[in-house]
Amino acid sequence: MKLSLLRLALLGLFAAAPAIPAALATTGDSRAPKKLMARWTNAAPDPGVGLPGWASKAPDVHVHQPRNLTSIPIAEVDLLRRRAMVAFDAVMRQPSLRDVRGTSLHADINISVVPTLDGVRLVGATFTLRAKSVIEGKPDTVPRDGRYLTPSEEGAVLSVFLNPYDMMARRQVQAEGVQRASFQVRTGAAYGLYVADRLPDYDPDSEYGWEPRPLALQLQHDRSWYQPGAAGVHPLLVHLSSHSHENDELRGDRLNPERPAARLAAAMFMTDWEDVQRRMKEVK
Repeated sequence: MKLSLLRLALLGLFAAAPAIPAALATTGDSRAPKKLMARWTNAAPDPGVGLPGWASKAPDVHVHQPRNLTSIPIAEVDLLRRRAMVAFDAVMRQPSLRDVRGTSLHADINISVVPTLDGVRLVGATFTLRAKSVIEGKPDTVPRDGRYLTPSEEGAVLSVFLNPYDMMARRQVQAEGVQRASFQVRTGAAYGLYVADRLPDYDPDSEYGWEPRPLALQLQHDRSWYQPGAAGVHPLLVHLSSHSHENDELRGDRLNPERPAARLAAAMFMTDWEDVQRRMKEVK
């Protein structure tokens, strides 16, 4: 059952978020495709070709309250929403997503109780940014706010999980290395990046350097994002995925840098996620 957005508004949960400085641009992730980054790391890159694409001014917020379990308290909803907004603001400031052309951008924040394999009650929040091609001349390409979107197109998705328990417990997540204070992972060819106060143990020289299930067992008890003072490591996972062939082309640096997935990838690699995680923690 979704909590009424009107009710949230009446409770003051949709007051304007405080101004947040743009995250520092970084190309520090060693996996960042070089041609892609060269396209978007200029001081003022051209926004690209095609119709001007519509983009969310703020994420749609969906609160999925459980039917037969304890509801998520409003204070927890509000804290998760405001912390997820830090990620939204940081991503949308990146050059590949500013004045976007040929692509539309739809943002959501979903907050729900996450069922764990051990039956532990955990609340999770996910910020998602879906990028779709805008096709000029297609019958369902429509104007919105002076820009355009093509709803029927399938999209690439950038997801930011505030506690990625479900990903670690149920997906085949593989380790790729440690860069600065970030843990690089992948699901198939899709990129992922894990940031937390304390990173999981990882031995790159071991045949079985890392396995996600032990981390999932820890994360199911981590309430640090929504219960102030609770024990935990403020775990954050950034994950980018599109069609499998686009994921492969992105890894091979063959994907057109103006494709929706490429734009999201550039924004992901240029966002300083360690800074985002730090600023999320500062939101009280």
